[in-house]
Order: sequence, then C-alpha cells, then structure tokens
Amino acid sequence: MIALSDIHAGMSVVGADGHPVGKVRSVEGATRLLLEDTPTDGDTHYLPTSHIVKITDQVHLDCPAATACTLFDQDLPAGENTT
Repeated sequence: MIALSDIHAGMSVVGADGHPVGKVRSVEGATRLLLEDTPTDGDTHYLPTSHIVKITDQVHLDCPAATACTLFDQDLPAGENTT
C-alpha cells in the first residue's frame, strides 16, 4: 500500500522508464499530486496518484514518463473529491 503521507514537496517523480515527470509541489487530497517543473512545459500540472507504485527518495510511477505527461490535468471522476 502506498502511503501518500510519505510524499513531500520537492520530491522527484519518475516514470517506469526512469525519466523525470516533475517535482512534487503538493499532495492534493487522496487522488492527485500537483507537480512543478514538468518536462513538457516547465509549468504546474496535476497527476492522478493512482499511478504511483513506489515511494523511495523519489515517487515512482507505473507508466513511462511520456505516458504520465498525457495524464496531466485530467478531471476527477464524477463524485470524487480530493480530501
């Protein structure tokens, strides 16, 4: 089980291929991370936490970085909240 409380601002987020996806700015409830310094445009974006598979000194995702970048800013499913 992933403990989102182990994630803190400034941690690097990497895809399954080891490539960078961004740095954690904050954890938004139980469903998404707010990332900054993203490789696509250097801006801030939301990423669903459902793709996190491991937390070490980095946040590791279950998909390659390029795929993770396509998941940025997807809306939350209807009725889901971020708390």
